[in-house]
Amino acid sequence: MDRSFLSGEQLIKVSRDFVCIRTATYEDKEEAEFLKRTFVMRAGGTLRNFGYCVLSPDGQQKLRRSDRGPNFVYENSNAMAADLRRIASQYRGKTIRGNSMRPVPCMKSVRLGINVASCDGLPSVVVVGQDQREVDELNKKLSGVIWDEGLAGKFIYAATANRNDLKIVKGAVAKKGILVIRPDTYGLQGQVMTTIAPDVSAEDLKKTLLAAASAFRRNSKVHGIHVRNGRQSDITWETEVPVPDRVRSRTRGTSGRRPRP
Repeated sequence: MDRSFLSGEQLIKVSRDFVCIRTATYEDKEEAEFLKRTFVMRAGGTLRNFGYCVLSPDGQQKLRRSDRGPNFVYENSNAMAADLRRIASQYRGKTIRGNSMRPVPCMKSVRLGINVASCDGLPSVVVVGQDQREVDELNKKLSGVIWDEGLAGKFIYAATANRNDLKIVKGAVAKKGILVIRPDTYGLQGQVMTTIAPDVSAEDLKKTLLAAASAFRRNSKVHGIHVRNGRQSDITWETEVPVPDRVRSRTRGTSGRRPRP
């Protein structure tokens, strides 16, 4: 799908009236079952690594048909924005005071967060604590700044209280704090760009994240060359949910593994 489809100004504006969910697909067994019920229509009933659907607030009703992507449902970005406005007008959202109701959109693990960041061409932010209480405190501090206009959509987030999760991150020495990480080309490792102290003020946290987002330069990738080099180097990604045979035959992966796109 053309990246500009979801980058339309009006679409970005109206999306704030929705809870936008990025599905994990092959990375979460429980979620995979939900996705099968929601998105599987053709392709022999196998789980697919993409899909689009608008659901009711309780997640039980499809408000629009599910399909491979929004570009299969709408003619263009403006048409999608207009339809989402109609849907939003039918539901009354809860009043949000400040950022108290907006949690940090964390990926399931540091490993997955860095991998997704590489795929999206974004830096990764990882909250590190010595226990869950410290992680929660830092996430609360993050949530107070990341929804501002200049930072929304600029990072992929993850959190951990397990130091072993940081073995794939070069330069990760802090026992507690917020790490801004540059993912490698295939999203298997990362390099610390900035370490933010846990006692940072909200103002300085925002300034540091803005500077990191501005300084970040994504790895240049040409899809065909990228995939070919990955296959030649035997670079693969272990999935939690086995990739269906239909997909494996097309990507030449093995059970539970798929070449990185």
